[in-house]
Amino acid sequence: MAVIYPGPRNQGLASLAVHSLYRQISNQPSVNCERIFIEGGQSRPVSIESGRPAAAFDFLAVTASFEEQWVLLPYLLSRSGIPPRWRQRHAAHPIVAVGGFAVRLNPGPVLPFADLVVPSEAETVLPSILETLSQGHGQQRQELYQALGAIEGVAVHPDSTARIPACLFTGTTPVAQVGVSDDSVFSNMFLVETGRGCPVGCRFCAVGYSRRPPVFFGVDEIVAAAEEGINCGLRIGLVGASLARHPDLVELVERFAREGADLSPASLDANVLSSSSGETLLRQLSRSGQRTITLAVESGSQRIRRMINKPLTLDMLECAVTRLGQAGILNLKLYLMYGMPTETDQDLEQTVELVTRVQKWLLSAQKQYGRAGRLTISANPFVPKPHTPLGREAMPTVSKLKKMRNFLERNISKIGGVAFSGFSPRLAVLQCLLDRSGEEVAQLLELAQGEWPPPGALIKEQVPNLNEIVHADWPMDRPSSWDMIDVGFSPATEKSEHEKALLGETTPICSPDRCDQCGACQAGTIQ
Repeated sequence: MAVIYPGPRNQGLASLAVHSLYRQISNQPSVNCERIFIEGGQSRPVSIESGRPAAAFDFLAVTASFEEQWVLLPYLLSRSGIPPRWRQRHAAHPIVAVGGFAVRLNPGPVLPFADLVVPSEAETVLPSILETLSQGHGQQRQELYQALGAIEGVAVHPDSTARIPACLFTGTTPVAQVGVSDDSVFSNMFLVETGRGCPVGCRFCAVGYSRRPPVFFGVDEIVAAAEEGINCGLRIGLVGASLARHPDLVELVERFAREGADLSPASLDANVLSSSSGETLLRQLSRSGQRTITLAVESGSQRIRRMINKPLTLDMLECAVTRLGQAGILNLKLYLMYGMPTETDQDLEQTVELVTRVQKWLLSAQKQYGRAGRLTISANPFVPKPHTPLGREAMPTVSKLKKMRNFLERNISKIGGVAFSGFSPRLAVLQCLLDRSGEEVAQLLELAQGEWPPPGALIKEQVPNLNEIVHADWPMDRPSSWDMIDVGFSPATEKSEHEKALLGETTPICSPDRCDQCGACQAGTIQ
């Protein structure tokens, strides 16, 4: 078997999904597992373990986290001598299973390329898949398909009318990277998972709504999973969409400090940093050598923050930034968004004002150290994501997004000492296209020959209705290919949250131990 990551090796080795699949498959007796990535200029993709081409394997487990990776799937298959479309393959070809977070969002664009569609987390379905393949060795391909299709959370050659449950892991063991590699983009780190999903419920966030309920792993389990990295003297990269919401985060950081491990956390939450435990947390992070923290603020407009269910106040943010500076954490990165529903020029002006204030707060708090750190702004377009309350909103045109970005960049650059970057508006619009499209864009993916973005003429030829798909509202009664994935989030709650967004009303964070309102936690399943 081969685990395939449709991207370069250095990126694939930084993917915990790749490490999870590789570890689980390799631990099975009598199963040989190798990994395949796709590098520029490579004549054909081969495994990094033995140099075998993809066509030489019986089963290919493809995992992708980002929609843009889909363009590499038919390209990789064709360069490997495997017909990209499942209808063109026969018994001599590998079975191609396609999963990962991008599939849970919307599998539509890759349905023609996949024998198996797997929106579920690997721990819940992979043991059954491996057992079925082992027991079915020598069977006719159709018999094997029938057996694989009986596994809950897996679908064989589904069409857009299918309904596939996304089965989620409820165990206690986090994923950690397999071995230490100098080839990863995080070569100086050892990555370990702290949790999955996010309880905050930002209304634009696919992670928070397509992985419910969230789960946090225990301190002992996380530290144990990181043992290899600690022993090698590497920084421990704490991976999780809502690390700051971990119920035992201070204890976790203190445990790593006692182990003598330096930490590199994912984005933190200003609400938490301004709370009673925030000072303790930042002090421990500083002692562990952390010098850069990322905060997702999204907007300088309080109205917009309430609309997206991020009720962060200026007082909270000032407290968090001041504590960062006082703790000796010199560098701060802010994530911002623009092009959000109902956003006005005044909202954008308030975002510029916010950056000015953050710079002032940070510099003031850092005076005791006699040197200033760096403030970096990453401003990115809002992309409506499937399964979220704002996922059916129209996306602004490229020209309008460029105008917004230019306004932010021009005015933020006047502040001085602030670096500005962000995702391309054109790429953001094309990401939305993949999020909302079905099998009709498969030919675009094939003709693009592994290049994203494709030429504008090709997009215009293959997707003449792009404006209708991306730049118009998507009514709830309009069919969509992402509806085939059942993430447990009820349509009634989606509608309710959308209405609350437009009214500026907020919703408390997800607490599965005392709440079953959104439909993701079925009665009796949450302990």
